Parts: sequence; C-alpha cells; structure tokens
Amino acid sequence: MTPAVLSPMRSLRWKLGQLPLGGLMARMIVSDHDYVTGKYKLHKLKEIEDFVAANVQVNVPFNNPVTGVCALAILANPSTYEIINPADFGMSRYVHFTSRLTGWNAIKSRVEQLGLTMKDDQVKSLTNKIKAMADVRVLTMDDTDTIIRSFASEAGKV
Repeated sequence: MTPAVLSPMRSLRWKLGQLPLGGLMARMIVSDHDYVTGKYKLHKLKEIEDFVAANVQVNVPFNNPVTGVCALAILANPSTYEIINPADFGMSRYVHFTSRLTGWNAIKSRVEQLGLTMKDDQVKSLTNKIKAMADVRVLTMDDTDTIIRSFASEAGKV
C-alpha cells in the first residue's frame, strides 16, 4: 500500500479509537449483509489488516475470540452465537482447543479436522491429557496437534 492509503487508514484508526477495519466491516455486514458482501472483497480483509498492522507496527486481531461459549453449541448451530459468518470474510470457523478449559467436543472437532477417527471415550481421555498438559504450560496449536496425533497413534488409529 502506498503512503496515500496508509495515512488515511492511520487517521481513521486514531479518530475511531483504534477501530480495526475488520471491526468496521463486521458492524456493516450486520446492518446489510447482501450489500456489504456484494460491494466489498471481504476475503481480502485479513490480508489487508495484516499488511497495515505490519506497516504501522500494531497488532490487529481480525476478530476477538468468543469466550465462555460451549463448543458443542457453536459446532452444532454456529448462527446461534455468530451474527457474522467467517466464510463471508474468506475465513473458516475456529474453535479454540489448546486451553486447560477446553471441552471434549472441541477436541473431537479438531480430531476430525486432522482426519483421525476416535471413539468418544478415547476423545474424552485425550481431552483430559490435553487439559493436564495445559495446566503445566501454555500449549500451541502444534503442541496440541502433536498430542492428538501421538494419542491416536498409540490407540492404533493413524
């Protein structure tokens, strides 16, 4: 982006209290979904926000995670909790699964995303293992995926 584009964006952020462009677009899409999705290339928004954030040296998350919501409810019927469909912005739904507070449905969803097959009792046991590890230290997605794959391998499922 040229300075002619970055400067107004910096100014807009300052005037609107550091409002990320994604936040503005998210508010707009709620008001008129069809207009916004028809007029703007929302799938490019994350790339633009990352570019601006890198150039102004400010970390701008695309969307703050929703906390305190049951993963099973989100997975079963996302529109109950999401007024905005992540696919409208070229993104996929993400259910946080690396925390000591994670539930077994979030782990089950990740197991399926990784193309693995486990019975519910195995997923529940795996969840307890992940939660115990997360009590010791912060787990990354790679850490958790490694635990999942190792557990599946030990169970003879890979």
